[in-house]
Amino acid sequence: MPNYLLAEIKKRGKGEKTFKIFDEEKEIYTLPTDLDNPKEYNSDYKLEDDEWFHIANFSETEYCIDILKTDFISTEFNQITRKQLSKVKYLFAHQQHREDAYFFFQKINKSQVVHKRWFTMSDAPVLETGQTIVFINDVADAIYSVNEDILYFKRLSSISSIFNGISELYRVATQKETEEFLKEDFINLEEDFTVDNVGKANRKRIAMAVDTFNDFSNDDKDKIFSYIKDYCKDIPYDINNKKFTIKNEEGLKHLLWGIEQRYYTTKVGNEKRVANSISKVE
Repeated sequence: MPNYLLAEIKKRGKGEKTFKIFDEEKEIYTLPTDLDNPKEYNSDYKLEDDEWFHIANFSETEYCIDILKTDFISTEFNQITRKQLSKVKYLFAHQQHREDAYFFFQKINKSQVVHKRWFTMSDAPVLETGQTIVFINDVADAIYSVNEDILYFKRLSSISSIFNGISELYRVATQKETEEFLKEDFINLEEDFTVDNVGKANRKRIAMAVDTFNDFSNDDKDKIFSYIKDYCKDIPYDINNKKFTIKNEEGLKHLLWGIEQRYYTTKVGNEKRVANSISKVE
């Protein structure tokens, strides 16, 4: 039985978003051998290298996506085009392992989609141009067992853009983590606003934003700062020192939303909006 790799693309509004990339007799993602002793999700628990978090009865949760609620039929999906490859939001594979079917999910970052000249190490290397290359990880960010109805994952931040609402499981940042975030080089606090003014909602946003921000390259950070500056006019920004001045909880909230890229502009009407859920930013 073949294994299938599919993609969910970034696309606003309704319409087809899931496409087939290819089918392959070989496994696309490796099924880990250490799923037999998973941990209940606890944001304060640090996993060992051979441990996974899990959510049992996943299909009954509000953040289970439709593809996991119905039988997988490969012929229902159209072939992805070259143009659509540059818009991939995440990959997922349907694979059969012994008596169980699994879905493997991989979040796609900009660094995993490459547009460069390249050649293969072979007896007759040939320069390739005009190709879009998407990197497939050996181990997926999340694995769903169809028979067990269990979702396995390592990092919540890696799958929050795949499973709508799952970020609600995110922990609240500790006092130390909140202090460290507010001391970041790109943040300037006014004297009247301190770590003690940061409420629970923003502490949860900080916990998520820290994981997101740590995955950014320096180039990504510059782009994010420009993005926040363009959308958050009420937050003073020193372009020379790359610093946002935070005066209150509201300003901090909008800065954190900016890090998660929740802002967007409508194509019709050119209206600037903010998405209520991080997964809505497409």
